[in-house]
Amino acid sequence: MLGGFAATLALASPMAENFAIVTDSSRVDVLLHSTAAGATLGAITAAVTVVLVRRRLTLASIAALGLVLLAVVSFTDSAPWELYPRSLAAGALLGSLAGLCNTRERLTLQTALAAGALGGIVLADPIGEYQSAPPRRYADYFPTDDLPASPPDMFMLILLASTAIALLIAIRRDDFGPAERSEQNGRSRLLAVGVAVPVVGLLLEWSLVRATHTMDSDALGQGQWMLGLTMIPLFVAGAVWLPRRQGMVLLAALAFIATASGNDAWSGGSWFALVIPAAMVALGVMAGRRWPRPLLGIAALAVVAASAAFDEPPWDNLRIGAVVLLLPLAAAYTIAACLPSTEAPATTIALAAPTAITVPLVAQFGWTAYTPLTSSHTALSSTAGQWTTTGATLCTVVVAGIAIAWIQRRPAVLPGATEETI
Repeated sequence: MLGGFAATLALASPMAENFAIVTDSSRVDVLLHSTAAGATLGAITAAVTVVLVRRRLTLASIAALGLVLLAVVSFTDSAPWELYPRSLAAGALLGSLAGLCNTRERLTLQTALAAGALGGIVLADPIGEYQSAPPRRYADYFPTDDLPASPPDMFMLILLASTAIALLIAIRRDDFGPAERSEQNGRSRLLAVGVAVPVVGLLLEWSLVRATHTMDSDALGQGQWMLGLTMIPLFVAGAVWLPRRQGMVLLAALAFIATASGNDAWSGGSWFALVIPAAMVALGVMAGRRWPRPLLGIAALAVVAASAAFDEPPWDNLRIGAVVLLLPLAAAYTIAACLPSTEAPATTIALAAPTAITVPLVAQFGWTAYTPLTSSHTALSSTAGQWTTTGATLCTVVVAGIAIAWIQRRPAVLPGATEETI
């Protein structure tokens, strides 16, 4: 759990140097040095590690190396070079821990890893904003000379030290248990999906940045970007292509990504505020293991997606409540209900995907010539763009649910598990 939290927290945390004024309309910088590029590198590293490395000692050594490298990076003062070692270390840590979960106790271990990983994803922005001297959402726009020097990230260092101690104790006590024999036939499929998902996410980020950058700033109007909808066939095809029920957890990740992309992140002004989403994740994971009904979680995510239409006060409180409370609860429940996966790589791909794909399904951008000064008389949104975004998100969640229902019809044959544990 601690390792999953540390890995996804490092992958999902934004880079301070992510913003730059670039005159070249190609915006190749997004592909080379950006938060999205780092998350993509980390997700690919995690997939490659968990697919290709099988020996327990090698996996434990890679996890230890990832912890050490993350600790070294945490001492730096937001150096420009830190993007690549941090991403490689976080991806190697996530992939090696997922590989160690490939035992008879995979249900418990994968659930714990998922709980920590989801906690890191949900809390990455709030923790970064809480720790930043200026608000995190404005830090990218400050000149480097005006930003105060960043001390070592003590929170991350304490987290990494705790993870190292817990990993050492678990290995010495043989808590992971004997490794289970893994299938060899589906490894190429898992590797292909594990690489394709983050790469497509990076290309979508590049496309969105280019669309907003190349828009004619002299003309009044709005632009619309809808390439994010390509995530739907990508995830569905990948989930169906994977053997048996392995793709269910990937579809749960799709529903989470779609719902989270259409809503503002929870902002933590205090440590108490950070406890709220963390508690919702923990509650969702426990409920998902106690009553594993993936479609129930999909229905809850659909409610969160539909709440985006209520953006007029005072009914916008419904949307805020859904994002703060129901979104982490439903996402954790859905992913936990889809575990355990027959193969650890499928779980790894699903847990790394939300860090690598952060673009919305549909985006509205540009100048506006008219902004109403009066509020709407109804609780529902009065803008066509909001309705388009809400509809796209809701349809994505429904498609994910339909695909999960179809995959559930496949036989589940797990070593050391029964049909009821799926």
